[in-house]
Amino acid sequence: MSYQPESVSRPPESVSRRALLGRGAALGGGALVLPWLVGCAAEAAAPREDVPTLVGAIASEQNLIATYEAARSVNTSLAGRLEPVLAHHREHLAVLKRHYVPGSGDRAGEGGAIPAPSASPVPRGGAVFVVLREAEERAAEERRAEAAKAAPGLAQLLASIGACEAGHAMRVKGQAPRVRSKSGAEAVQSALAAEHAAVYGYGVLGARLQGPLRQTAKAVWNAHRAQRDTLISLLSGTPVAAAAVYELPVKVTSVRSAAQLAAALEDDLVPAYIGLVGVSAPDLRAFAADGAQRAAARSAAWRGKAGAPMPRDAFPGLPSSALSPRSESGE
Repeated sequence: MSYQPESVSRPPESVSRRALLGRGAALGGGALVLPWLVGCAAEAAAPREDVPTLVGAIASEQNLIATYEAARSVNTSLAGRLEPVLAHHREHLAVLKRHYVPGSGDRAGEGGAIPAPSASPVPRGGAVFVVLREAEERAAEERRAEAAKAAPGLAQLLASIGACEAGHAMRVKGQAPRVRSKSGAEAVQSALAAEHAAVYGYGVLGARLQGPLRQTAKAVWNAHRAQRDTLISLLSGTPVAAAAVYELPVKVTSVRSAAQLAAALEDDLVPAYIGLVGVSAPDLRAFAADGAQRAAARSAAWRGKAGAPMPRDAFPGLPSSALSPRSESGE
């Protein structure tokens, strides 16, 4: 069975994928025994009502760090593989703590104290990666749930961390969260534009693969088509149209270059969905956080197949100003 990029009636001219999405492709990434990637950021300090949620996220990151440090201590030969991921989690924790502004005076106990770190038991040898994968999966699920109930600024931070953790785990379980909110928001259109490009790109790269990888690419292509259709259904206005042709960042001439292109397409989806997490509707935030996690996990898998190096930046696609909270009067 074959598949090709879908034809559309407009616009007829070629459109640069980078111009459409407003950012360049982030090729890079790579593998330990599990591939790890993606980072996180936020816009503003957590409102007081979000302090308990923030405390939970801080505790989770502290526990992940403690678990990785324990794994590194028990499995000294794996230290070089674990250290880049541990560095990501340390950066996550540092940014979360910047946004932690507990109450003072009569509100000093607001939100509860940050608990002490607790490491999960870790075995010796390769089995340690099973423990770490499961820990990352649990953390990603927690961040997705937190993003749905937090205020938009904190929700974006939590969703981006969840995408990072899903990339670490390289798996996302279950169905996407249900979403009923209608929106004409620019963020929905941006995510739709990114999905249009992904549908086109997978059609190009999948047509040049064979065997199991071709089937994998086809399954992901169909998933992006379904996600595109869901985004269209969420819009109250006219959906942004797909281009007839996109200028792709990688010319597909081999299995490796096909994997590089797939990773780049997924990388472009992560910031588009993180942007969508900033909307006010909780169900849209949950849907967008899930979309970011799925894209990050797929990118990790494709980067592993491409043999690409791990990116150094733990916060790709977001301005450095978003990493620190805005001060509030009286804080």
